[in-house]
Amino acid sequence: MAPTIGETLRNARTDRGTELDEVERATKIRVKFLDAMEEDRWDALPGPAYARGFLDIYARYLGLDQRDLLDAYSTEVEGERHDPIPGSVIKLGTLRQNRPARRASINLGPVAKILGGVVVLVIVGLVIVGLVGGSDSGGGDGKEGKGSHKGAKAERPPATTTTPATEVSVELRATAPLWVCLVDGGGTPLVDSETLAASDTRGPFTASRFEVTFGNGSVEMTVDGEDAQIPQVSEPIGYRITPNALRRLDPSSQPSCL
Repeated sequence: MAPTIGETLRNARTDRGTELDEVERATKIRVKFLDAMEEDRWDALPGPAYARGFLDIYARYLGLDQRDLLDAYSTEVEGERHDPIPGSVIKLGTLRQNRPARRASINLGPVAKILGGVVVLVIVGLVIVGLVGGSDSGGGDGKEGKGSHKGAKAERPPATTTTPATEVSVELRATAPLWVCLVDGGGTPLVDSETLAASDTRGPFTASRFEVTFGNGSVEMTVDGEDAQIPQVSEPIGYRITPNALRRLDPSSQPSCL
C-alpha cells in the first residue's frame, strides 16, 4: 500500500534526522501544523488554501516533488470535501427561475408629433442664421481678418522629458494567514519566510527590484502606492517587481528564502 501524504513527509524528515522544531525555524510553519500534516489531519489546518501552501513549502524543504504531493492532496483530500453552502448566504425566496422581462408597450404617436415639430423649428432656425451670416460677410475684401483661424496651426505644448524611475516601493498586507518570502534585487531577504496573520503588514520597502513568493493569494500588495491585482489562488504565487513592470514568476523561479 502506498504511503499517505503525511507518511511521505514524516519518512523524508526522519530520514534526514531533522526534528519538527528545526523545520519550524526554517519554514516558519508552526510545529502543530507540521505535526497535523504528518498525521494527515488536514482539518486541523486553517483551511485548504493554507494547507496547500504549507504542503508546498514543507515538501520543498524536504527535497520532495511538491507537484506530486499537491496533486495527491487535490485527489485524496479536497476531492472528499463537500462543504455545504451556509444558509446565511442564500435568503429565502431569492432563488427563482430567470424569466424574460416583459417589454412595456409605448405609444409612439404623440412622441413622433413632438419630434417632428422640433425638427421643423431647428431647420427654420438654421435658415435664418444662414441668411444673417451671409449678409454680414458680403462686404469683405476677401482677405482674412485678424481673428480668423483659417490655415492656422494649432500650437503644441513643448515636449517634456521624464527621467525613468530607478526605484520602486512595495507594501504588503495579509488578508488571512499567509506565508511570504520577499527579497530585494541583490537577493537579501526583507520578509524572510514569515507566516503572517490576517491584517499583518510589512513595508513599505524601496529598492531597484523585488522578487516575492506568497503561499496563496490572501494578500493586498501596493506598488508605488497603486494596488496590484493578486488572484485569489490556493497555491504559491510569485512576482518580479521593477519600476516599470509587475511580472508573474514561474514556480521554478520563485524565491523561497530557504
